[in-house]
Amino acid sequence: MRKILEGLVFYIGWLLSPFTWWNDALINIPLSFLLAHLLFFITHLPFVQLVIGSYWFTNVLGMLFMYFSGKYFILSSRNRIKTTVFLVFFLLTYSAIMLYLDRHGKLMPLEHFFQKYRVINK
Repeated sequence: MRKILEGLVFYIGWLLSPFTWWNDALINIPLSFLLAHLLFFITHLPFVQLVIGSYWFTNVLGMLFMYFSGKYFILSSRNRIKTTVFLVFFLLTYSAIMLYLDRHGKLMPLEHFFQKYRVINK
C-alpha cells in the first residue's frame, strides 16, 4: 500500500513539475490562475503577484512531491541540470509575460474581467 501511495504522490509531483513539456499549458498555468483568483479575495494582494507566486509554488511543490516520494526515480545529474536551466528560463519568461499583461491591464481576476466586459458592452 505504501508503494502505491508513493507512486501516486510521485505521479502528482511529476504532473506539477517542470519535467514534462505540456504540464504548464494544461495544469500549472490554469491551476496557478485559479489559486491566485481564490487568494485574491482572501488576501487582496496584487493579482499579478499571486499568479506568479502560485505558478512558482505549483512547480516547486511538484518537485518536492517527486523528491520525497521517489528519490530513486529522479533523473541523472546531467538531465537535472538541463531541466533546472529550462525551469529557470521558463519561470523568468512566464513572469515577464505576466508582468507585461498586468501593466497593460489585461491580467485581472475573473470577476473584474466580467465587470469590465459588461461595462464595455452596455
